[in-house]
Amino acid sequence: MATVGAPRGQVMTPGHGKRGNGVRHGGYLAWEAVIAILMVALAVTVKDHPAPLPGDAGVSVTWQHLLLPYHALTTAVEDVSTVAWLVPQAVVLAVVTLVLLALRRWLAALLALVTAGVADGSNYLIAEVIRRPRPSGDGVRVLNHIANYYSFPSGHVVHAFAYFGFLLFLTLIIPRAFRRAPWLWPVSLVLMALIVLMGPSRLLEGEHWPSDVLGGALYGLFWLVIAIHVYRWAAARWPRLAGHAA
Repeated sequence: MATVGAPRGQVMTPGHGKRGNGVRHGGYLAWEAVIAILMVALAVTVKDHPAPLPGDAGVSVTWQHLLLPYHALTTAVEDVSTVAWLVPQAVVLAVVTLVLLALRRWLAALLALVTAGVADGSNYLIAEVIRRPRPSGDGVRVLNHIANYYSFPSGHVVHAFAYFGFLLFLTLIIPRAFRRAPWLWPVSLVLMALIVLMGPSRLLEGEHWPSDVLGGALYGLFWLVIAIHVYRWAAARWPRLAGHAA
């Protein structure tokens, strides 16, 4: 039954007009603000003290000492980083976009691309402002020397949390018709593994300090929350774009 005061032909739902088609904007904005404050605080700290922060060197050295003696395990963890290098990243973006478009998930395809582009692009700008040198010395073994990019925040971790995190979100809200598909849980588990292991992979290779990884996680999480926020709002406002019946 339509609520009194609603425009003719429109059914008002609880919270309509206050929460933006049922989306609790206040909760999302609060999370975005908290994460942004933490990220800025860490970035300012690293900018003022570009050397390893307390605990950075110790954590990195301990992690390498634990894994490097085991070649197979080291290779497996290192391979996680490969997914977020430029060429593999472009291939993954193209394949995922085509799959989402084939499934008529227009909104998901657009937001996934925009999230990856904005997160990765703005991360590069932040790195240029902070200009933290890559790990060197302090007992850390550098497996792959990178001279053309700065260390803070970890771009691989930003990409993992923002892009892979958004894809994981999509698997959790997948339409009922696909929920029993045999490929769904393996895809979700792979995305979880990429998110969780990307930071340890960067530490193992000696390409970032733990504080770089933390910064990447915070910054990637910031864009992930924004992407989910926008998706929820847009899907409620334009359901056909999300692949739902209007």
